[in-house]
Amino acid sequence: MTYLTRCHNHPLQRLKDQEQCDQLVLDLAKDMACTLGYIEDVNQFARVAQLKQAIRDVTPLIEDTTNLIAELNYDGRGS
Repeated sequence: MTYLTRCHNHPLQRLKDQEQCDQLVLDLAKDMACTLGYIEDVNQFARVAQLKQAIRDVTPLIEDTTNLIAELNYDGRGS
């Protein structure tokens, strides 16, 4: 591979790598959003105080992380 070919392919490879990373982050956000549904289901039947507290602690973290990823993705796409 010549120097010129490497220089021209490098930015394209970086774009492909970034797109792949973006997709992984979006998949993570979707999975985290699904987790919120599971947490709500468990919360309905939670009887142990420690479990209820854990649910109260983790829910806002998952919501905030999911929202941040969605906002970053929205802003990053120029929409």
